[in-house]
Parts: sequence; structure tokens; C-alpha cells
Amino acid sequence: MRRVAIVSLIFFLNIFFTFSVTGQNRLFKSSYHQKNFERNKIYDQTYNLWKYKNKWIPNKQDTLLNSYFVDDRSYKGLINYGLTFRNKVYRTFQYVEGLYMHFLKVEFEKARFNPNDSIIEIEGYVSGGWGDLALNLQNENSVENTIDVFLGEKIDTIKHCYYRKIVNEEYIETKLNNKDVDETTIIDSFPAFYFKNSSHYRTKAKGKRYFKIKGKVTKNTLLAFGGLNCYSEIFDIGAMIYEPDKNKQKRILRREEMEYRPLIVQNRLVADIEKEKQSAKEVNYYTFTEKAENYILKRQYAFAKESYLLLDKEYKTIFARDIHNAIRCAVLSRDFKNAFYFGKKLAQKGVEKKYFNSKILSSLRKNREWNEFISDYDSLFIESRNKKNINLKEQIEQLVEEDQKEYGLETRNDKVLYETTERVTNKLIELLKKEGYPSEEKIGVYVKNDTILIASPDYHVLIRHAIQQKPKDLKILNELLNKGIEKYEYDSKRSPNNVMFYNSCFHIYKGNLYNSKSCGKNDLAVKKIIFRFNNPNGFIMDYGNFIVSEYNASNPKEKDDYYNQNFNFIMKLTDDWEFYEK
Repeated sequence: MRRVAIVSLIFFLNIFFTFSVTGQNRLFKSSYHQKNFERNKIYDQTYNLWKYKNKWIPNKQDTLLNSYFVDDRSYKGLINYGLTFRNKVYRTFQYVEGLYMHFLKVEFEKARFNPNDSIIEIEGYVSGGWGDLALNLQNENSVENTIDVFLGEKIDTIKHCYYRKIVNEEYIETKLNNKDVDETTIIDSFPAFYFKNSSHYRTKAKGKRYFKIKGKVTKNTLLAFGGLNCYSEIFDIGAMIYEPDKNKQKRILRREEMEYRPLIVQNRLVADIEKEKQSAKEVNYYTFTEKAENYILKRQYAFAKESYLLLDKEYKTIFARDIHNAIRCAVLSRDFKNAFYFGKKLAQKGVEKKYFNSKILSSLRKNREWNEFISDYDSLFIESRNKKNINLKEQIEQLVEEDQKEYGLETRNDKVLYETTERVTNKLIELLKKEGYPSEEKIGVYVKNDTILIASPDYHVLIRHAIQQKPKDLKILNELLNKGIEKYEYDSKRSPNNVMFYNSCFHIYKGNLYNSKSCGKNDLAVKKIIFRFNNPNGFIMDYGNFIVSEYNASNPKEKDDYYNQNFNFIMKLTDDWEFYEK
């Protein structure tokens, strides 16, 4: 009886053991496919791989023996951290920074897991990143295109972003918040992680890059792909194998097919630019003017006039350039009543009646209400002239003369120009503190040849030179100018002082309009530039951001080849392109 009991016990233990083993084996799949990896993808568009020769890790401070996955999404750009540059030999110097993050695409061909030793072997291909761009470069070896693949457990840490010398400091003085900087200066700090005792594979440099990696899997194992200036692709392999139900219902999001995403353009965070675009959708002064100017581009003058009337209704004071446009729109839509209405506003700005001798306004002069308008205009003009701040106007014009004594010379000394701007800026600051911004209401509107209104007066050059030369009290000047901007006294948004022409998508060369192949299509921008060369009615418009490229007579082929290779020809704007050189 006892023997039968023992045999039965062994039989049941064998059955139990067999079911336990086979049951355990059924917990694991032996092979995995693309969808399994995609459902377990984590940290999407988050981490950037920092490895040897990283530009923010000076050699003296961190040799980066390990490769780090760094969450540096909050990086602002050097200028925005308070970094400033000043040319020690007093020449104009501008530091321009751009940052683009490229996308990777991982295709899994094979993935086999052995539950007996917990070893997984994965093969596939990685595309995207810098690799595809290198195909278009003449010297492919000059660009790092390899993708690093890691399989293992991550260790969390913090990585510092150090200042690394980026200019020739023999000539350029560099400070961070007015303090000296060197390779020990920390610009920012970011959360990061690295792999310890992991499997590692480095792909070839370009194209569709093959990878093969093998290693032991635990519940904390990650698979990570990273490259220079690329969003890393990171997968939770531990969850994929040991917790198959964890992400089973997770929706696989298909990313828009993009090669890269711009993060910083011309020192400005793209996120901030997008915020401005959103805030620009809120109704403000420039909502009306932009809408009106877009109507002018379409020659829909009646609609444009209505936009200017709404602008006038919402704002107590409007800029003379917008009154100038409103008068023309009213005349071209044969609304003489409102043409006279806006005309009187120019009298209040101190514009003499000779302005109305313009050919476009001839129908206004023939109107039967003309004489009554001129009588009212004379009264308003005299009243306006008596209110003008003559002292402010004279002093601002004296500062322009002082500035131009040096800037107007053909042989200009850089040090003297800086000292001139330093001196003139200090005087301008004191004048603005005392009298306020020299608005059109305070000093009047500048006009040339009686009928041509000047939207950007000569004294704007004082602001432009201060921006270029960066005198010590530039911050104080900007604070005073901001007060004028808030009161709609200084039209900074449409001033040439506020336009940065480097890195524009549009170039004009030998009278031809070109669009960079790296930029998208922008029909409205093209229309604005075309209108610049076909504006018979003398409207004052925002023509967008474009660069006029100088003709190099000594080597014309070099420029011709440059535009043929990098730009798309749009159209011929003018045959009289040499006037740019005059």
C-alpha cells in the first residue's frame, strides 16, 4: 500500500513538474515582430545621444567615456541663456544659432528570444538621421552618420551642458550674464541615462544601416538607438517579453514622414515662434493692417479700406503709413468721403498739404468737396504744428548728424564707430527718459519730394547701430523703446531694425527671385516680393524677408552654380537689377 502511494506521488509530481515547465515556456514567445516593438516604444522624441566629441562637453571637463541619452528638450540656445558677444576690434558681430533634430526609423527583420538563458538576438535596419543627408555632401567622411545601438539596463544621471569655445576669443569677448566664461561654465543641466555592462553595436555611416545585437534580457532591459542630433528610438524589451499584456492595447502612432524638426532658428526657439503665431491670431493692431495689405495684394481695395476703418475704430492713434494706404484704397474704390476722412488725419500728424499733389490722388483734387477739405486741413495742420515738440525733433536730428559724421565716411574706423555709437546711444537714452519716444504725434511725419511718406525715419539708424554695436547700455535703451512699442509710438514690428535678413528662404540675384530648396512653398510671401517690384500706386507694404545677393563680377559662375544647385528659380522680377549695386 505504501509502495503504491509513493508511486502515485511520484506520478503526480512528474505531471505537476511537466505542466509547470510547459506552462512557464508558454509565457514566452520565441520570436517578435515590428508591431511588438512599436507597442513597447518609449521616450519618443525625447532623448538625444551625447557621445565622444559632443560639442557641449569640453575635453578638459568630461571625456564622455560612456554614451549618454540626454533629455535636452529644454535647451534654449546660447543667446537666450544670456550669452553675449562683442568684437574687441569694434567690428559688427552677430552670433546665429540653429538646431535641427533628425528622426530615425528602425525596421526589425528578426528577433528571437531563448527562455532558457533569457538571451535575445535582434537584427534589422536603421534609416534617417544624418545618414541620408551625407549622400548629398561632397565629403561624406566629414559628417558623422553612425547609429549606436544599446541593449541593457539604464542608469539614471544628470548631464551638464558646458560652455565650449565657439568663437575666436582673441577677437570676440564672450560673457554670460556679464560674467566671464570658460570651459568650466555650466550653461544648463539635463536629466540623462547611460547603459552599463550592456551590449553595443555601431552601424555603418550612411543609407539604410544594418544592425545586429544580442544580450540577456531582464524586466528592466531597454533597446536604444541614437545618433548625432537625432531623436532616439527606445524600446522597453523587458516589458515586451516579461509583461506582454502591459502595452497590448497600446495604440501605435504613425509619425508624420519628416526628415527633421527645427528647434532653434536664428537664435529663436521654434516653440516661441509658434506661440507668437498663436497670439498673433488674437486681434491686435497688426491683425487689421496685415488683413488690409493682403487685400491690397489682391487689388481688392474696398475690402482693404474697410479693414483700415475697423483699425481706426479700435485704436485712437494709427501710424501714418496706414493712413497713407487707407487714403489710396478709398480713392481706388471711389469712396471719396472716407478718403477725405483719412486725409485729415495726416494733417493732425503734421503732413503738409503738398502731399496731395501725388498723381494717384488727382481724382480727389477734382472732387467738389476738395476746397472744403483743404480749408479744414489748413486749420488742423496749424493746430498740429503748434503742439509739436520742436526741441525733441531738433535733438534727435542732431544725434543723427553726430552719428553720420563717422558712419558716413568712406574710410571708417571700427573703434571710432563703436565709440560714436556708445556716446550717441547714451545721449539717446537720456533724451528718451526726458521727452519720451519721438512719435509722429510729437515730432511729425517725415516726407520727401512733398508726396512720398517715409515710413522709417532717419533717426531709426540710431537704434539700428545700437543693435549692431551692442553698447553697454543697450538693455536700458531697449526698455525705453519697449514703452514706445506698447503705446504704438514706435512701429518696431515693421521697422527694418526688427528684420533679420540672414538665412532667408528667398533670395534675389541678378533680378531673379529664388526660393531655397530647403524651404517649403509660400505663395503669399512670393506675392509680397513680386508686389515690391510692381507697386504703381505707392503703397507702403510689408514685403517679407528676402536677401538681395550681390553680383560678383570677378567670378560670376560661382554664384550662378550656387543658385542652380541650392535654389529653385521662381521668376524674373526686373531687368534693372544693377540698381542694387548703385
